[in-house]
Amino acid sequence: MAAVGSYTITPSTATGGTFDPANYAVTYATGTLTVNPSDLTVTASAQSKTYGATLVLGTSAFTASGLQNGETVGAVTLTASGTPAGTAATAAAGPYTITSSAATGGTFSPANYTITYATGTLTVNPAALTVTAGAQSKTYGAALVLGTSAFTTSGLQNGETVGSMILTASGSPAGTAATAAVGPYTVTPSAATGGTFNPANYAVTYATGTLTVNPAALTVTASAHSKTYARP
Repeated sequence: MAAVGSYTITPSTATGGTFDPANYAVTYATGTLTVNPSDLTVTASAQSKTYGATLVLGTSAFTASGLQNGETVGAVTLTASGTPAGTAATAAAGPYTITSSAATGGTFSPANYTITYATGTLTVNPAALTVTAGAQSKTYGAALVLGTSAFTTSGLQNGETVGSMILTASGSPAGTAATAAVGPYTVTPSAATGGTFNPANYAVTYATGTLTVNPAALTVTASAHSKTYARP
């Protein structure tokens, strides 16, 4: 397994053909054998993470094509694109380019190859976020404004917040109306917005809450009556 480089070819012992060596004073001049590098392609492997998590790309997530004589590549440097880099906890959901470089180690010698580095893709997937409407109540006969802040969240990353959302009560009339009958009504949240979070970085699930319409207090008082005493 000759390494890349130049090698001397030395001729000797000319024979055969139609010539007679005895008729010649033979001088042998050397030539050159050139061993050219083989083509080697190193491709960064696809990787993924969830928004809010940090990823270490490592040095072994790659494939090599074109290695000769059963040789191996030990490690490469892998770098993700983006500002911040796609590996950071704050990197937005979406695709990032992984660039490989500096193949080393293993049993191969880089000097024996013309190396091409091919990129791979790091996918940052949205984090799961659950938004739950808070429980609310009112008394029959009163109207209620649900507002935009009666909710809780689970799954926000990087200390982010949700500013507000739309809250809607079920029923006809809706449970928020003064004429809504006593009983439970479903409060459905939607359209989370504001705060410091970016909806594009989350797979948002909306969970319902309950609006309870309580009975109004009613006092019924018997009216006073009178009559005249009479003998039977």
